[in-house]
Amino acid sequence: MHTVLYRTGAGLYILWLLATLLLILGRYTPFPSFEIVHSAVVTGATILTIVGAGLLLQKGYRTIVSG
Repeated sequence: MHTVLYRTGAGLYILWLLATLLLILGRYTPFPSFEIVHSAVVTGATILTIVGAGLLLQKGYRTIVSG
């Protein structure tokens, strides 16, 4: 189960990086820009922030509880 979650997370992260690259290309080059790319980047950044904050809270809680 852990392997499946890790691979899914890694795959979604790679897709988010690709969407970020497409957003940059669309903004600063003649490459066409799509609204769905902007939405994907914002959604991915929000999810990554929430997951990161959750992991920090979990690590902090374990540190406090363990002494």
